[in-house]
Amino acid sequence: MTLSGKGFREAEVCITADLSRLPEARDFADSCAAALGFSEEARYQIKMAASEAVANAVEHGSRGSDDLVRVRAVAEGASLAFYVTDTGSFVPRIAPRGALPERGRGLAFLGQLMDEVDIRSGPTGTTLRFAKRLS
Repeated sequence: MTLSGKGFREAEVCITADLSRLPEARDFADSCAAALGFSEEARYQIKMAASEAVANAVEHGSRGSDDLVRVRAVAEGASLAFYVTDTGSFVPRIAPRGALPERGRGLAFLGQLMDEVDIRSGPTGTTLRFAKRLS
């Protein structure tokens, strides 16, 4: 994969559904963000969002470690968008009122780090899209 500033349009990495592969996903996200000139602070936020998204895909969207998780980065105008696709089907959970649960806050976390977050589930899997605008 070669990333180079203004020449960067799209890149992709596929990893097996294994949490030990998270550093690879973070490094991929950071490389894409650096290629487009994001600040160190924005790059950190993008890496954390990618880590959360891929961890969720591995833990909740995969049947086993042989499944693949696809991470695609796309320059979309003044934004860098990531598409994390797994083989599972997403069912939104409605939390009861009261104490905050220990788990299940990943999408809210992504919403705090990124400018856009969207999730779509279909018959062949789920795709989480998150994007950060280059300021």
